[in-house]
Amino acid sequence: MWLKKMKVAKNILDLIGNTPMVKLNNLTKDIEANVLVKLEYLNPSGSMKDRIALKMIELAEEARILKPGYTIVESSTGNTGIALSFVGTRKGYKVVIYETIPGRMGEEKVKIMRNYGAKVQLITPKDIENLREKSVPGAEIELPGRRICLDLEKNKPNIWWARQFSNPGNVKAHNETGMEILTQTNNKVDTFVMSIGTGGTLMGVATTLKKKLQNVRIVGIQPASSKKEMRPGTSYSRTDISGGIVSDMMEKPHLIDEVVRVSDEEAIKMTHRLWKEEGLFSGVSGGANVLVALNEAKRLGKGKNVVTILPDHGDRYLTEELKTHFFPRRRTQIQKFNRGLFSS
Repeated sequence: MWLKKMKVAKNILDLIGNTPMVKLNNLTKDIEANVLVKLEYLNPSGSMKDRIALKMIELAEEARILKPGYTIVESSTGNTGIALSFVGTRKGYKVVIYETIPGRMGEEKVKIMRNYGAKVQLITPKDIENLREKSVPGAEIELPGRRICLDLEKNKPNIWWARQFSNPGNVKAHNETGMEILTQTNNKVDTFVMSIGTGGTLMGVATTLKKKLQNVRIVGIQPASSKKEMRPGTSYSRTDISGGIVSDMMEKPHLIDEVVRVSDEEAIKMTHRLWKEEGLFSGVSGGANVLVALNEAKRLGKGKNVVTILPDHGDRYLTEELKTHFFPRRRTQIQKFNRGLFSS
């Protein structure tokens, strides 16, 4: 009898997406506009990357470029690696995840991936030296994990590289996120704010919103420490292991209205405030997103809506250094993060 009253998912993968949205209250006491956050860390493996893992895999299966017996490989600092480990192993594939940059993958993330059944390969100095011997250009040596995945796909059979940075499935997955946002807000979104990362979330949501809402403002976020500036409407270089979605997004006219920069310290401080003042235990990219969303909301009046996303859960950063897909590794910020984490 009780089963008739409950909606039971047939498969854990059916629970990906359709995440809730909540209005910020304490952080917006002096702001008239609404700041609404979509809780993507409530996806099954703990981040919005579940969406792209499922979409990329299903599209590859439909195209017959991913078949039974294949191994899925990807380069990741953690969240995409976790999502591919989760979705890939559930679908019966072997999954191997390589670090994007040496030392960037946190201990919790490695453990989660391995517990899902994936193999995790940490990048070593020898790996970097081997890449240098192949005369990899200087800009590309910053992305050794992707270079390894490319070499594997070219030289070994039954390998499928997910290529999150350039896979159209990344954007298509977040076209659906955009549709959810429109439904949840009754088509009332004045500004959407999102950290850029691989570009899939921002481009996917922005494309959907701009098709429906003529005057919606789209704001992307870069870390202040980024060496390469992203300017909407201008060309952005690409290679076989870089650029991809970000290049497409930056070069597309009138899609992104502005790109702003956020410092590590500002993002960490706002993350702590989210935890303590709103009870939202997100990762640091969520702090950056909310910081900019609050600044945007201050410009708007009563009844206006600023929407952003909390991409992943803060529990995967508890005992490790601050190593997210958004911020570079810096010892002073790690110390600040840990002091804040364990303070009352």
